[in-house]
Amino acid sequence: MKKIGVTTIALLAVLLAPPIMASDFVVVGVVGVLEPEGLEPGQALEKDTILRLEPWGRAVLRETTGCKLTQVIAGASEHPLTPTDDCSAFAEPAQVVALVQQGTAFAAPMQEQGAAQVSELVQMLINEPCVFLARVSDEGGNARRCPSGYALRGLRCSGDYCDNKDLLCCPYLEGGPDPSAKELSSRIISEEFPNSFQTKRFLSGLACNGPYCDNILPYAFKSQRLVNTKECEWSQWSSEQPGQWLDCSLGRLTSGLRCREDHCGEVSLYCCGARVE
Repeated sequence: MKKIGVTTIALLAVLLAPPIMASDFVVVGVVGVLEPEGLEPGQALEKDTILRLEPWGRAVLRETTGCKLTQVIAGASEHPLTPTDDCSAFAEPAQVVALVQQGTAFAAPMQEQGAAQVSELVQMLINEPCVFLARVSDEGGNARRCPSGYALRGLRCSGDYCDNKDLLCCPYLEGGPDPSAKELSSRIISEEFPNSFQTKRFLSGLACNGPYCDNILPYAFKSQRLVNTKECEWSQWSSEQPGQWLDCSLGRLTSGLRCREDHCGEVSLYCCGARVE
């Protein structure tokens, strides 16, 4: 009997194996992706594939063609995948982190500066648990509440007189619900007195009515698990950074809201330290 050599066996294995489909991207991590459905790490994607994300969604993809950079996509309602062809045009990791924390919709290639650094960034992007609510507006839904176990951390104005308000809610119990949370009484603020509301606890959303949504009702709540450290300060006014998020930042949540100018057209957040017990 004629013996079959190792080289022959290896060649047969290659010939009989199913063809490997060429791909332009490999998924590193995803959260909040609507399409393609069921996207998961390790999956291969071709260029021109359309990604559709939730407003808070993000995807991290590694290019296998082009400049072979890592692409970060956030908040894009519809984004066609395209490998980077200008290898000098990339964002620094710190810039990507800042964009995500601001809730900005963007797509950017990022230069890999070491596997550990990329892995750390991917974990931050994918595990960032904050969610963006549908906007509060006089043209649509005029009342929004954060999910149970979440509290208000940021707000972004758009439209005339800040009549559209996007809300950023972040968890304080690692994303789980809080059975101990109870809503507290509150009051409306407007450009007429009173134009400010503060609580010793935290806010979970807001409602509005009137022209340009200028009568604002903050939703306050208390929780047996969440403590206000009383280390508080007012944020900038929305007019001082138009189009940007007023963000209380990590470790702090919103405990108050104030407004000024016609139709409450400028707002500011009262940000306080938060401790979980």
